[in-house]
Amino acid sequence: MHHYIIVSGVPASGKSTVARLIAQEIALPVFDKDDFLESMFEGAVLGDAKMRRKFSRIADQQLRSEVERSNGAVIASWWKHPLSSVDSGTPTDWLALLPGLSVEVHCCCSPVIAVERFIERRRHPGHLDRRWSYAELLSRFTQSASLGPLGVGCVVKVRTDCEVKLSALMRKIDHAWKIEKQNHSSDPTAAPVTRPAGRQARPRWRALPQSSAETWKT
Repeated sequence: MHHYIIVSGVPASGKSTVARLIAQEIALPVFDKDDFLESMFEGAVLGDAKMRRKFSRIADQQLRSEVERSNGAVIASWWKHPLSSVDSGTPTDWLALLPGLSVEVHCCCSPVIAVERFIERRRHPGHLDRRWSYAELLSRFTQSASLGPLGVGCVVKVRTDCEVKLSALMRKIDHAWKIEKQNHSSDPTAAPVTRPAGRQARPRWRALPQSSAETWKT
């Protein structure tokens, strides 16, 4: 049975770092939306938000395509939350259609710390990270953080604004797999719920106890 881990959280919350650490532990490939995006930046003429958005949408498609061709993966991106009114982030509708078991690892990080990391990190200039002020970033990140997890399968919350214990996180993920397997076995033919256009309910998730320890810093 295929296993997928969807890593979520606000920008600069440590998603890529968490995704790669998890992948090393369970021998699954990592598909990070930023990797697809930055591969398009190389050799391209950049400079405006319109072109950056076009590349971002292409990267979303490439991410989905690679994940759907895989036999399981750890997936990281800045996702468009089902409850968000902001037209930004990777769509999430296809995640519920992945075959097998899915667990969401949600990176919980103080918006203030996330903004500080965002400003300090040095990514490819094609991301246009410098277009927002501190106040704008803090407002965006605070709003995004208030929405919580996406609601894809069992949710494992891990604090990433302090030191994280990978062993404790992996135990929680293993427990989440068991819960998802039980749910899958009880109703293996259940199809994803499709809501009428224009109607959205708050995502339902089965939250596990929050991780409290760590051995590394993002």
